[in-house]
Amino acid sequence: MTSPVGVRYVGATAVLRHRARRAMQLWEIGMTSHSLTRRGFRVVAARLIVLALLVLTIEPGLAQQPAPAPQPAQSAAQPEQPPPAPVPPASAPAAALPAPPPVVLAPDVSDAIARLTSTMEGAEKSLSRMQDLDDDIGKLRNDVEIVIARSTEVADDLRPRLADLRGQIEKLGPAPAKDQPPEAAAITAERARLSSEAAALDGAIKTLEVTWVRARQTIDRITDLRLQIFTRSLMERRSSPLFPGLWMDVVKDTPQVSRLVGYIVGDWLNSAWRRGPEVLALLIAALFTYLGGRTLVWRWTGHMNGARALSFFERAASATWVAPVRALPAIAAALMVYTGLDAMNLLYYPSARIAEAILRAVLMFSFVASLIATVLAPLEPQRRLVDLSDRSASRISLLLQAMAAIYSADLAITSLGRVLYLPLSISVVQSLVASLAFTGLLIGILLAPFERAGTAAEFETSRETPRWLKIPLWLAAVGIILAAVLGYVALARFAAQQILMTGVVALVATLLFLAIRAFTRDPGEASHPVGRMLEVRFGLDGPRRQQLAWLTEAALTLSLAILALPILLLQWGFSSADIRDWVKAALFGFEVGHFRISLARILIGIVLFTVLLFLTRLLQRWLRDAVLLQPRVDAGVAHSIDTAVGYAGTIVAALVAISYAGLDVTNLAIVAGALSVGIGFGLQSIVNNFVSGLILLIERPIKVGDWIVVGGEQGNVRSISVRSTEIETFDKASLIVPNSELITGRVLNWTHRNSIGRLVIKVSTAITADPKAICAVLEEVAKDHPTVLSVPKPLISFDGFNASELNFTLRVHVGDINRGLGVSTELRTTIFDRFKAMNVQLAPAPVVAAG
Repeated sequence: MTSPVGVRYVGATAVLRHRARRAMQLWEIGMTSHSLTRRGFRVVAARLIVLALLVLTIEPGLAQQPAPAPQPAQSAAQPEQPPPAPVPPASAPAAALPAPPPVVLAPDVSDAIARLTSTMEGAEKSLSRMQDLDDDIGKLRNDVEIVIARSTEVADDLRPRLADLRGQIEKLGPAPAKDQPPEAAAITAERARLSSEAAALDGAIKTLEVTWVRARQTIDRITDLRLQIFTRSLMERRSSPLFPGLWMDVVKDTPQVSRLVGYIVGDWLNSAWRRGPEVLALLIAALFTYLGGRTLVWRWTGHMNGARALSFFERAASATWVAPVRALPAIAAALMVYTGLDAMNLLYYPSARIAEAILRAVLMFSFVASLIATVLAPLEPQRRLVDLSDRSASRISLLLQAMAAIYSADLAITSLGRVLYLPLSISVVQSLVASLAFTGLLIGILLAPFERAGTAAEFETSRETPRWLKIPLWLAAVGIILAAVLGYVALARFAAQQILMTGVVALVATLLFLAIRAFTRDPGEASHPVGRMLEVRFGLDGPRRQQLAWLTEAALTLSLAILALPILLLQWGFSSADIRDWVKAALFGFEVGHFRISLARILIGIVLFTVLLFLTRLLQRWLRDAVLLQPRVDAGVAHSIDTAVGYAGTIVAALVAISYAGLDVTNLAIVAGALSVGIGFGLQSIVNNFVSGLILLIERPIKVGDWIVVGGEQGNVRSISVRSTEIETFDKASLIVPNSELITGRVLNWTHRNSIGRLVIKVSTAITADPKAICAVLEEVAKDHPTVLSVPKPLISFDGFNASELNFTLRVHVGDINRGLGVSTELRTTIFDRFKAMNVQLAPAPVVAAG
């Protein structure tokens, strides 16, 4: 009786053999056809190889399926064979195990492992046979990537089960030794069963890990093979166009291609003629859509014409949205024609493939041409992003748009050649003509003078400037011509395409970068739009706004680089699968030594740091506006709390960002400990000032707002940081004092505990004045002044006299010493007025003897 596995095996093999015979018939038909080209032969051969490999790989995979269990008679006939050890489910046991009973994994797990192993074996065999079939290599790589993903998924599902089994075995403990009493039979049987299941799962996981390693190795081989094929195709030399052999092949193949193209075009025109009114209406509607949309778009985007002069960043920011918007009318008209023809069932094979190629070419040309016209702006000098005159901008813009048209047409014709299987000679001539036409336009740009805007007509601009741009392009143009003449047509075409597309990608990236800078800063006013928003909505001060705006610019620029680099790599010939792997490795982790670096985690770490720092600033603002208000909280205390919250929030944000970015904080602590000796010697002063700043913030011998005297300078404390203290002198100058000097040196603080201070006013009168009357006047003036405190009482002293004068001193206390200068002036003015009313003579000025 045939087993189900055998039925599946026979059925699958029969289907595959039938497909192989059908492919052989198609191959024989194709070989007898005169229209089969070299590329068509390669495609048919590729399909034959794939089918043959499927037969070779599926048969071993099906043969590895578990066989039916042997009959008891067979087991009894072979008692001398020892039971095999448990193995992974990829290779099932050949005979039934005695005690413990054989462990068989779940059918889905066994089937998954068997399929993955079989697929990898077939992939490795296929790769050894594929040396020229790029399309099949790409399909094979996709299959191997599925194996990697699936093996990882299945292994991740099995590891928790294996961990549970090992935990249960650990709970049972080891088997008793020979000299120990035996354990219960149930425990022994349970340990044997769990050990057997654990061994089976461990073998399955190891099989999956080996499969994963083989898959990764196969991916590396595929990447190397792709590079070899790409290099070989670029460096493949054809017949030089200077020799008649190429043109003789073109003359021979042209009638056949003309008949084929004429048949396809005539057949499609006949189909379209049957629906002539509908096709005509569609074309008219598309034309009106293009013209009407172009008029509306130009009116909408041209509102800045004749307005004020725009800064460079404003022009760059507008160009990022003006360019795609102005391309929309042509794109909409092309899509309308395509969808309309498709709705009329006029896009059938091969006309559907031809229409798709033409549509892609139109979309690409529309966008690139709009981008060139927006950047150079030959009709709108106020929008122009480059410093060129109107004549130079118009000429260069026209030549660049012609290059874009040639590039788009070349891509469309190449797609048509793949659809129609055009002869090799036609494809070579097409690439040759496109390369030479592109190079001719490039030489036209190089010969055009790059006149700067505002250059007088009598001053002729050199055709060689700017040298940094034209010299490399001249070398590229000469290289393209030489490659085409020598027969390296593919290399010449590739170089011509890269000059245009790399320039377009670089131009778009530059515009986006300038738009980012325009969003985050304005160099003309040295302010930030982001910062202005933060100031208006969240009340953040200048330095903090600038920090957040800089972090925003850094994150957006990094994101732009991550987006632009894969596009450049794809344009330079790297496969999308390789780029995807590289981007995945760069974003989600690659190892450098013992460290794993992930750009995505680093970028998210920057975002986390920015968000946490922003929240810290909001908390500081709330504390200043709602909690740390005067007179409830002293200004010095409020400043200390605000500074401490700011530093604590910054440290927490940095630690969270560093930890999420993948850096181990313990490693940083180890590095900091290793650098402690160097810090102790080389950075001793900085550390000293840092510690002194912490002491100032905690002990608060000096507070913000205090009037202090340091050395020969005095003023009010404006800010205390961890490194230095800023003192604003009475001359409105900023004095920066290291914190260590304020801790270790002598500092006079007029307002350390309170603002009460004493004023000393000296008065001298003539010898004829009455001392008692003078003391009474001084005491009365002090008592009458509203600012002078009554406790402590004003003190008047008669300091002495001589032959010409009497000396007195008035000592009073005021509640705010910061107002002492004004109070002293008011007291002296009042004393002078009272002395004048009492006819008290002041002391005569001392006589200075002549030299």
